[in-house]
Amino acid sequence: MSLPDPDCWLSPSARVGRSPIEGHGLFAVAPIPHGTVISRFGGRLVTDAELRQLFAEASTAGVYVDTLSIDADLNLVLPADVPHHAGNHSCEPNTWWADPCTVIARHDIGRGEELTLDYATITDDPDFAMLCRCRSASCRGHVTGRDWQLRDLQAAYGKHWVPILRQRIAGS
Repeated sequence: MSLPDPDCWLSPSARVGRSPIEGHGLFAVAPIPHGTVISRFGGRLVTDAELRQLFAEASTAGVYVDTLSIDADLNLVLPADVPHHAGNHSCEPNTWWADPCTVIARHDIGRGEELTLDYATITDDPDFAMLCRCRSASCRGHVTGRDWQLRDLQAAYGKHWVPILRQRIAGS
């Protein structure tokens, strides 16, 4: 695996706006065809132990840490001030992973649509859990770091997971 860029990139076809899902979200400002690269995640790589320390320090300081699992004991921590932090979860996302750091359009996306990603595809943290407010027809009601084990999600997303989860699914 190649090292991620130190910064994130977001398509000029995406902008932050008010979201009915949660606070702010990313929205298409122009039609985005299926397979188009929408974002590339960057930042710094840290171990699980380093990530736990970052979360502890951030909690004390009231700082938000945005991260995704990359490999066993390897996580990507996003830079502090990138629009990627506004990206929301959906149980019926319109984006998914093309490679360890690149998100593409899962299908054609219309102007004004919120760009969403299923958070189950980005974490292997067994302690991660959140209530879901996506309001999709297939909303699971909550998202956890163990959702990668759900056979229907494995079938729906195929190879479009972060690497550690693709490995775990292949081995299960």
